[in-house]
Amino acid sequence: MSRLRSGAVIALLSVLVALAGCAGGKNAVDNQRAAEANASLGADFLRKQDNENALSRFKRALDYDSSNTTANWGMAIVSERVGEDEDAKRYYEKTLGLQPNAAIYNSYAAFLCKQGDVDRAVRYFERSANDERYPGRADAMANAGLCLHRAGQAKSAEQHYRQALAMDSEQLTALTGMARLQFEQGDFLRARAFNERADGVAQLDADQLLLAARIELALGDRDAAAAYIERHNAREPSATLSLRQLEQSR
Repeated sequence: MSRLRSGAVIALLSVLVALAGCAGGKNAVDNQRAAEANASLGADFLRKQDNENALSRFKRALDYDSSNTTANWGMAIVSERVGEDEDAKRYYEKTLGLQPNAAIYNSYAAFLCKQGDVDRAVRYFERSANDERYPGRADAMANAGLCLHRAGQAKSAEQHYRQALAMDSEQLTALTGMARLQFEQGDFLRARAFNERADGVAQLDADQLLLAARIELALGDRDAAAAYIERHNAREPSATLSLRQLEQSR
C-alpha cells in the first residue's frame, strides 16, 4: 500500500529557516542565527537519511534557541525515525505550539496514524487539506484516505480519496488507494481503470504492480497480469514471482 507522503515535509524544513525579531539585543540575534544555521544543516542531513548528524545539528540548534521551529520539527521527525515515539510526540506538539501550519499538521497527522490514533490523524489531515494556501492539500486529503483505509474504514476512505482527486486528478496515493478499494470490493473493472490512471501518472511500486497483476487475473487477462509481474520482478529482483505463484496465492 502507498506510503503517507512526507518528502515535501523534509524539504519544507529548510524553507522555515528565517530570522526572528531582534528584540533581545545582539546576543539574542546571534543565538538565533546560530540556531538557524544548525537547523538548516540538520534539515540537509535529514534529507540525506543521515539521522545521527541531523540529530546532532538539531540539538545544537535548540541549545542556541529552544524555540527554533525548524529544529523542533526536525527533532520530531528524527525521533519518529529512530522509534522514540514519546519524544516525537512531544516535539511535534511543541512545534505546533510555535508555528501551526498545514505542512506541520500533515506531518503530525502521519505520525498519529502510525500510532493508531486514526480519528485525531484524520482531523489534522483535514485541517491541512482545508488550507487553500497549502500546495499539498490533495496529498493531505489522500493521506487521510489511506489512514482510514488501513484502519478498515472503507467508506470514509473512499470519500477522502475522491475529495483528493477532486483537488488533483493525478494524486497518486488516491488513485492507487481507489484501485485497491475497488479490487477489495470486487469491482475489478473500476479497479483496473484507477490502476491505469495511476500507471500513467508515475512508476508503480512493487506492491502496486502486484495489485495490478491481481486485478488482471481477476478479469481473466493472464497476458496483462504476466506483463505486470515482469515489471515487478525487474523492480524487485530479490523477490521475483511467477504468474503461477501469484495465481496460487489468490
